[in-house]
Amino acid sequence: MDYMQQLLQSINGILEKEKVEKERCERNGDSFNLFTSLNQNTSELIHSRMIAELLNPKGTHGKGSSFLKRFMSLYDFEFTLDVESVSVFTEFDIGPISKNFTSGGRIDILITDANNHALIIENKIYATDQRKQLLRYANYAKCKKYDYRIVYLSLDCHEPSEFSTGKNPDYDYVMFSYEDDIIPWLDQCMKECSSEGTLYSSLFQYSQCIKELLNLMNEENKKAIIEIATNEKNINSVLALFKNEHSIKKRIIEDFVDTLCAKAKEMGFETDVDEHFGEDAERFISFSIPTQSDKWALFIGSDKKNAKDVYYGIYLMSDKKSKIKKVDLLNIPHLWNIFEQEKNCPCGWSFFWSRSGERYSGNWFDWYSNETIQAMIDGDLLNFIVNNIFIPIKEKNVFKILNRY
Repeated sequence: MDYMQQLLQSINGILEKEKVEKERCERNGDSFNLFTSLNQNTSELIHSRMIAELLNPKGTHGKGSSFLKRFMSLYDFEFTLDVESVSVFTEFDIGPISKNFTSGGRIDILITDANNHALIIENKIYATDQRKQLLRYANYAKCKKYDYRIVYLSLDCHEPSEFSTGKNPDYDYVMFSYEDDIIPWLDQCMKECSSEGTLYSSLFQYSQCIKELLNLMNEENKKAIIEIATNEKNINSVLALFKNEHSIKKRIIEDFVDTLCAKAKEMGFETDVDEHFGEDAERFISFSIPTQSDKWALFIGSDKKNAKDVYYGIYLMSDKKSKIKKVDLLNIPHLWNIFEQEKNCPCGWSFFWSRSGERYSGNWFDWYSNETIQAMIDGDLLNFIVNNIFIPIKEKNVFKILNRY
């Protein structure tokens, strides 16, 4: 047996252990989490409010400024907040957004003190950057003559886009991540709490909510995998996997598309997959029922390369025409109400988000992300498409209705 096979077998053993532990926790009720149960685990507003409450020395946690001080110690902000005069705000309104997008908006978390210091936190879960968002916040801070720093908080510590910062920004910002900054911060906060108290339980549940959101492993199992992967005899195999990550994911996506099309055919759809789907821009899979309509089809695909921003909706086939008027939309099923009905997209449309289908609840719109690849492997993405897209189309006879126009 070669090193690659040994490596994969060893890792599979740990993954199986992780699975068994997860199932045991679910049986015992140890997996219950209030944030997840209320479907608030991906809400940026809920995360911002939770973090802001913990950072507020006057917060109901009763720990005064200790949580704020621990947060400030995560980075050298070059100023110290006067904790006695600190004010903490969420969704802080800085006015209407100007026509040139250089002022206005809402700051997720704003912390100020009597010495004119300001900490501005922009919180990103799955929402995309807004136009000149960080630039607007920096301009607001400059207008107020704050000694300030902007924190760009994301799941994976990615850079804010130029779309958000503006070209050649003349202000500083620091990148934080939930995994490398917020979880360790929460761990430090929990050390100050009684393990029997409500506060500890709340912090623990919030930490677990983030770990679930990030799909993080049990720490012991994670360390075991790292030990195996960095072992001298395995390291070249691991590097080979890294080098071929894109190709491996591409194969998984291709296999998923084959399975998806086979399922669609079972349900009475005819399918057509554009060449280079998932690689090139403007490539789609179409699903039609020719006996019901020769003009309309369901399309799944993306206008971008590498299956970014994948969306779905019913559109006219190429070279076909429709007589649909705006008033006719009232008689056409509004299947996907994330985005509104239009004459060229009469049933509404949506990006892929997560199994809940709610906006910003996940990043299934990126088919090369680990989260979406996992959903393909587990069957979650296939089940979502069948139950939320294929079945409603058939049950509501959508193509027959559209064929009238």
